[in-house]
Amino acid sequence: MDEKDRIEKVMLTEGMNSAQFAAEIGIQGSTLSHILNGRNNPSLDVLKKVLNRFRTVSSDWLILGVGSMYRSEKQSQTPTLFDSINENSSKSAISEPKTVEKLVSLSDVIQQNTPQIPDVAVQSTSEARSIIHSVIDAPAKSVRKIIVYYTDNTFQEFETK
Repeated sequence: MDEKDRIEKVMLTEGMNSAQFAAEIGIQGSTLSHILNGRNNPSLDVLKKVLNRFRTVSSDWLILGVGSMYRSEKQSQTPTLFDSINENSSKSAISEPKTVEKLVSLSDVIQQNTPQIPDVAVQSTSEARSIIHSVIDAPAKSVRKIIVYYTDNTFQEFETK
């Protein structure tokens, strides 16, 4: 069984067609088609994308054909912040709308917008006053626009009014 066959087995096990699988791992459909038709061998980048998206698939199995298809419990990678999002969204339709519930906490916004007084050795009171006024009079920063990019190559914009 070569890499192409192992990729097909991952697709079959995950219940995906080639277009869904290509979108899920973030490659062009034509790239996957060339791999599945035997025209090209999968690059290391493609194999890494498969392993990154399907964290339970064993890298030894996918690359070398050694061992079982799935990692054992002690070999599995520590979940990241986005693993639960990817697991939930992998079975959903591509056109399903996505929302962002909370992007930053209030304390983060307050910390970012609170002026920081520089750590400067001050020679006189008037010099201290001028430093404080320059920091306080500086325009406060605020979030104007947030763009969220999704793995299905769509995006959503959020703007303040």
